[in-house]
Amino acid sequence: MADWLTSEYLEAALRRYYQDNELRVESMVTSPALGKGENYGAVLTRIRLVYSSKVEERLIAKTLLENEDAETRKKKAPYDIYNRELEIYEQVLPKLQKLAGEQLCPQVLHIDRERGALIMEDLSYKGFVMAPRLQRLDEQHVSLVLRKLAKMHAASAVLESTFSLTKYDKGFFNRYTESFSAYFLGCLKSCAAYLKTQPGYERYAKLLEELAPHYMGLGLRCFQPEVAHINVLTHGDLWTNNMMFKYEAGVPSDVLLIDFQYAFWGSPTLDIHHLLNTSAVEQVRCGLQMKMRCVYHDVFVAELQRHDVKGQRLPSRKQFHLESEQKRFYAVHCGLLLLPVLLNNDDTDADFAALLSDKPRGMNMKRRLYLNPGIQDSIKQMVKQFELEGLLDPWQFEGL
Repeated sequence: MADWLTSEYLEAALRRYYQDNELRVESMVTSPALGKGENYGAVLTRIRLVYSSKVEERLIAKTLLENEDAETRKKKAPYDIYNRELEIYEQVLPKLQKLAGEQLCPQVLHIDRERGALIMEDLSYKGFVMAPRLQRLDEQHVSLVLRKLAKMHAASAVLESTFSLTKYDKGFFNRYTESFSAYFLGCLKSCAAYLKTQPGYERYAKLLEELAPHYMGLGLRCFQPEVAHINVLTHGDLWTNNMMFKYEAGVPSDVLLIDFQYAFWGSPTLDIHHLLNTSAVEQVRCGLQMKMRCVYHDVFVAELQRHDVKGQRLPSRKQFHLESEQKRFYAVHCGLLLLPVLLNNDDTDADFAALLSDKPRGMNMKRRLYLNPGIQDSIKQMVKQFELEGLLDPWQFEGL
């Protein structure tokens, strides 16, 4: 936990939020909100406060990673993830929630731009919990997330006409930097190395190796907004640990989204590819992708119609499927590279510095990702499907 995150600091923050200069913090207890390997982008601290008149407050502090080495900080700097998230929580999400007519994310009590910190409500004390990441999400959970996502996306398409969102153009792939290339290409090569050890998969390993020199360019092409398509403010990192569910009688009834560090302006289909290929159970990922797109599309279009949006910005179901297919190379990235990271069950060197490093520590960490039995069957199924779809072809956008 950051040493500046004291009871005095939180007392001052709560006084400003509640506009109560008499508020006094009487006790404070902290604990880590997530374990090693559960989150790579920040430190999350759970806080229990008792203040004036024995009022209890449960908070989450999201703060910068501590003791991060200079090389890792340098590679992350072009993405500006901390300032971006603070700005989105402060300036964008309140407007999106008003347009959507419902809560989309946790309530934020304090934003500290100097320290890159957020203090927000602890949703777990309002009945929200994280779904178990290693189990992945079933159809009910995925459908609920897509409906919430569609409302956020539609609100952003409406908001963009009066509040510029196109400036958020630094997704995982962007035109300013390739500083994540060691992470992405290291995982790609580790995936190929694993497939080489599996009888009958050697040719898929060779295809991945041949894809490597073209990989960053193909990813960038996915992240470029298409003028003829509808574009939105995406979440950018839509997987199980970046959402919290509420349940009624064991059935998921609501979901809120968290962690907007990689939010960017682009195709809404990228969030859908991300969710389905990193976080959905195999039955949903393999057999229900088309149905899940339709779940999203129905709500998305209904929300745009509610806001009286007309014309080509209302994609037909067919158009939406075509736009999704045009961006489907991102499914390769999410399934073959992100899935092993997000379902990692070995916390040895499980940190962002290792992901971004092409040195032995980093490469060994990425190699171990593919030794996880929990993802190996998925990798094998996906690589075969992606090859059939032509998504492992370096020249897939160029024709023959």
